[in-house]
Amino acid sequence: MAIAFLRLSFVAAGFAVAALMVFTGIGTARADVEDAFRQIQRDGSANVIVRMKADSGAAAWKATQPAWRQRAAVAAALSKVKPSLANVQVDAVRPFRTLPFLSASVTQEQLMALIADDAVQSVHLVRREGREPGAAVGVTATTTDKAQSANALLSIDVADAWAEGYEGAGYAVAVIDGGFNTGHPMFVGRTVGAACFSSDFDTTTINQCPSGQTGQIGAGAASNCPAGSTRCDHGTHVASIAVGNDGVNFGVARAAKLVPIDVFSRVTDAEICGPDPAPCELTDSGAVLRALDYVNENAELLKIAAVNISVGGSNRDGFCDDDPRKSVIDMLRQKGIAVAISAGNSGATGQISAPACISSALAVGATNDGTGVASFSNFASTLDLMAPGVLVPGASSSGSGFGLLRSGSSMAAPQVAGAWAVLRSAFPDGEFEAMEAALKTSGVRVTRQDSGITVPKIRIARAISLLSGRDRRSINNIVSSSAGALGESFLRFFNNSDEAGAVTVTMRDGLTGAVVATWTSPEVPARASRQFAARALESAATPVANPSSSIGNRTYFNLEVESSFTGFLQHVVWARGAGVFANLSSCESGFSQNTSLTPNVHASSIGGYVSRLRFVNTGTTSDQATLVFYNASTGEDIGHWTSPTISSGASFEVTGPQLEAQTPSLKAAVTGGMSQYNIRLENLTGYVQHVMENTAIGTLIDMTPKCDLGVATSAASEGAVAAN
Repeated sequence: MAIAFLRLSFVAAGFAVAALMVFTGIGTARADVEDAFRQIQRDGSANVIVRMKADSGAAAWKATQPAWRQRAAVAAALSKVKPSLANVQVDAVRPFRTLPFLSASVTQEQLMALIADDAVQSVHLVRREGREPGAAVGVTATTTDKAQSANALLSIDVADAWAEGYEGAGYAVAVIDGGFNTGHPMFVGRTVGAACFSSDFDTTTINQCPSGQTGQIGAGAASNCPAGSTRCDHGTHVASIAVGNDGVNFGVARAAKLVPIDVFSRVTDAEICGPDPAPCELTDSGAVLRALDYVNENAELLKIAAVNISVGGSNRDGFCDDDPRKSVIDMLRQKGIAVAISAGNSGATGQISAPACISSALAVGATNDGTGVASFSNFASTLDLMAPGVLVPGASSSGSGFGLLRSGSSMAAPQVAGAWAVLRSAFPDGEFEAMEAALKTSGVRVTRQDSGITVPKIRIARAISLLSGRDRRSINNIVSSSAGALGESFLRFFNNSDEAGAVTVTMRDGLTGAVVATWTSPEVPARASRQFAARALESAATPVANPSSSIGNRTYFNLEVESSFTGFLQHVVWARGAGVFANLSSCESGFSQNTSLTPNVHASSIGGYVSRLRFVNTGTTSDQATLVFYNASTGEDIGHWTSPTISSGASFEVTGPQLEAQTPSLKAAVTGGMSQYNIRLENLTGYVQHVMENTAIGTLIDMTPKCDLGVATSAASEGAVAAN
């Protein structure tokens, strides 16, 4: 083993690092090395995490390998670096259990020796982290607050997942935080594998494990909650959001167990605590890494489905994959375990805090009322998911109370961790990528004004539907039959597949979101479209048990549509008295990008509402547009039509009556009673716009927007087999 002892006199840490780059060629975690030298210059020593090379045991860190093999690989890697540690008298070395890391306090000479050692892959500075600044402290919930919070949680549709029998049973969620009141009714009999990894690496950092040891495992290890202290407030609240259940109040994975892991220490140094007063509670990257090491070692034994980390360091642009914690998060991901990390509460756009910025973690931001980004939440393209984070109810660390409201991305992340446990109870063998894709695909798109960024807010039952081979799409504010002055709503379903199929509609109250009824359509033939009045759905739908009121008493209702075919959905409204026929389609994932198919073009037999088709040539050369016509009711091919030549960049318009006059087969179908037809655009590089002339009032309405319908994609459902 080669080791270079570089006994140089450096006047500044930056010069020391520059010299080391020349001698060793080190590039990994360069910023950490530079910062470690700066800390040594200031304090005389620095706490570091050393990643050992483990080439011979690399296979041990695959998901298929048991923990004992990983421990053996760690021992082998440690044996190679021990002589170097002894030569430079590095004391109090603490290796990790299943990860090729060790931690130590080092001087400048010792640090230089380590990074020059052939057996060392990289060196990382241990960085202080805390509970996220900027989140609201706990406040007692009023009745109004509780209702608002319940609606926000309803927006992630976890109750629908529970109704299907998926509650996280058989799994556990590890919560890495401060202390936990595990005697709270929300956790009694449901806590397993408690641990503490509080640090004590200097005289101002005081270990908070009950035993006083830096690593304590067993009952009570994470429950150092002195009377009158607030140190267990945050962890208890966060854990209750993830898995709490006292029989009346529930967390997201209400049947899952809790693995509480305390990583916070008491710090007495006012400079380190600032701007908060000393003493304060802080953690560090090394303590969190040890907690993740514990999770990795005990994942199978404790049936851990997900990990929650609601701590944060400095904000980062882009990903921070130089963080040593990425290696174990990668390993957990291979095992199907999600690590949900809060994004931070600085209100930044374009940045999130470490360690959420690790690319293999699930970085979670906070929404306010369930639809918008919370003002305090960091928000960036590196975020993975959103969840409600304003005035979220949870357990109090003192006594047995529930209803304490807290705000922060700390409150959002445990909802994602709990969601993962719920999904895992539905799909024990589901592949990580498929489950992640389902959460993202089924989520409501959330954005911050002027950010240009959208991130999905989780909907758990929707994700389960997608993984089950069902694709549920929302369409909101359908005008009910009781609001006749607003017009009459019609729903159009277009089957773009080669087989006949049907749609199943779940009807929700527009104000509360409560399910009131379900309805299944008649068969829709291939290439055909069917149009249904909202009043027809109301009269034919099957009410749920004991609905709060009849369907027709609502001004608006919202729909969730599950389709057995790929195709399109439109919501149109007809105000007969005003002579207005309008397209009110609104798609949660944006309008369909399919510009070649246009459903429900009006034939000349529908007087007063004349369809106009506008063809735009976006190609570089002149070309013609070819249309194929299909009977809207039957899907029967009824001929085709070719336009005059359209110049590049130009457009051409034709009306429905003109198409009939120029296409004998189309005219014959209209004469035979066909009132609407569907068209497919071929040949032309460009698109078609469908507008309708409301002749009674002289207004043109764009009928082009449509929403996609589709069954689950193979990417989302691959590897996911439902438990039932």
